[in-house]
Amino acid sequence: MDRNKVVCRCFNVTAGAIEDAVKSGAKTFEAVQAKTSCSTGCGCCKPDVIELINQLTK
Repeated sequence: MDRNKVVCRCFNVTAGAIEDAVKSGAKTFEAVQAKTSCSTGCGCCKPDVIELINQLTK
């Protein structure tokens, strides 16, 4: 995984930031959203964020 890849363009949230949020205990979309603000703008990244969370929590 490229930690520098921007997943949420509205808030410039990277895959690394999402990974860090999951490692710190955010195991659901809503928890990651609360920690990173991802998908609180236009919402287009929601499917990508959910997929990444699922991969990280396997």
